[in-house]
Amino acid sequence: MTNGTLLLGRLMMAACFLTPALKRVSNISGFSFQLAAAGIPYPSVVATVVIVAEVFGPLALVLGLAPRCTAAALIAVTVATTGTLHRFWEVPGTIARQADQAAFLASLGLMAGLLFYAASGPGAWSWQAWWRRAIGHAGAPAQKPARARTSRPRPAPVDDELADAA
Repeated sequence: MTNGTLLLGRLMMAACFLTPALKRVSNISGFSFQLAAAGIPYPSVVATVVIVAEVFGPLALVLGLAPRCTAAALIAVTVATTGTLHRFWEVPGTIARQADQAAFLASLGLMAGLLFYAASGPGAWSWQAWWRRAIGHAGAPAQKPARARTSRPRPAPVDDELADAA
């Protein structure tokens, strides 16, 4: 049950990233212009880095590759895009402000999910777990079985006065 839940969570988080990534891939210049309007330096470079992370990050999420690195990269991208594109406190108008605030809070929830993913790992239904099982059985050197430890009786403590009398 737990492994299925972790897989479902990974798939749902990947879907949250792939949807805007596909939209941005289809209009890289528009995304770059949006970043430039927000005052980001080198908007074309930043747009390219964000799109690469938003395309390959979800693939790593689905496969369960390097959970901490994947989560860290996706959190960094989410912080950057949320902090620059969803400044709801600067938006005039109630309806537009509420829409940006909802997007901002949704991004916070997504970052929380990524933090849980980094802490819990991908689970047994992932490439990482498969790789560990494959390496553990086929590529590991043969180890000697551990010796059984037997308890040996300890000598009684020697009292200094008794030792002097003997």
